[in-house]
Order: sequence, then C-alpha cells, then structure tokens
Amino acid sequence: MAAFADTLDLQLNGLFPESLQGDAVLTEMMENFGIRSEFNEKGVRLSKSGQPPKPFFEKDFVQCPDLAQTMAVVCGGLGVQGLFSGLETLKIKETDRVAALRTELDKVGVWVSKLPSRFSKKSDKTYYTIEGKASVKDCPVFKTWEDHRMAMCMAPLSMFGAIKIADPEVVGKSYPAFWKDIQSLGFEVLSD
Repeated sequence: MAAFADTLDLQLNGLFPESLQGDAVLTEMMENFGIRSEFNEKGVRLSKSGQPPKPFFEKDFVQCPDLAQTMAVVCGGLGVQGLFSGLETLKIKETDRVAALRTELDKVGVWVSKLPSRFSKKSDKTYYTIEGKASVKDCPVFKTWEDHRMAMCMAPLSMFGAIKIADPEVVGKSYPAFWKDIQSLGFEVLSD
C-alpha cells in the first residue's frame, strides 16, 4: 500500500533491520519503488523518497520466497517490469502460489509468465516475468486459494478501485486483525 500511496509517513513499530522476521528485507526492496525506510528506536518510518519507481525490478527470492506475492502485486500495481527467481518453494506452500498469482493478477491485466529455459541456459534457475500495469475495473473477485498471503497481497489493489476478496477469513492464520488494521488506515472493508 505504501508504494501505491501519493504521500506517505508511516511508522511501523517492532520491525528492525536485524529482525528475525523475513519481511524486514522489504525495506531494501521498496527503495526500488520510491520508498525510504528510516530505522529508529521504535521500528521503521516509511516515507516517499521523491524518486519515481525504477522501471525494472529483479530479485532472487530464494531467501524470502513468501515476499514474492507482495512484490509481484507491487510491480503490477506500478507497472514495473519484474524478473523473479527463487520461487521453487512457492509451489509447495498452502497452494501453488505461482499459479495463484498468475490467475489472480491476470484479472487486472498483469501477467506472470515463466521464461522458457532457452533464455537462461547458463543458469539452473527458473525465471518469471511480471508485466503489465494493474487496471481495476468492475470489482474483480480475487480468490485466496486458501492462502492467507494471497488475501493480504491482493488487498492493496483496492487503492485502484473496488475489489472483493473471496474467503477473507483466511488471514486468521497469520494476521487475524488484518482487516481491522486496514480499516484503521481509512479503507472501507465490507463483509457479505
């Protein structure tokens, strides 16, 4: 959501650079998208750096595969071309997260494509491209695929238009207060 905001001044308490939480590496990644992270005694303060997002983002997610979904949505939301590797374990999580991303992002005009092996003959890695810029129309319904991270990573697309998350309760696995916290940021969250 920070990457999609026009202005930003947000304090995240409890997130430090030496954190055991894998998501701490997001602060480095978000520099590519115009987000400045300044650590302080409480955690990290996020603000806009004044720089536009870079047009291309490449990342090997082998050390932080759970962040790939979020970063794919960030790339798609901003129209930044992405080249991702290290996603092999995403096929054995709650669901096949690569297939889920491909299906759900396609609903807003963002394409997740596996590069043919002939483009990476000198590497044993599998590469995926993220292309397109999200266009949210007609309230797309995003399936969660019984995966808490799918629900949470798609939510920021609501900044471009109304969306629906099927099975929103799935966030209870890791972040039961997610929707309440989203509301506290000024988002309208409706339930069926």
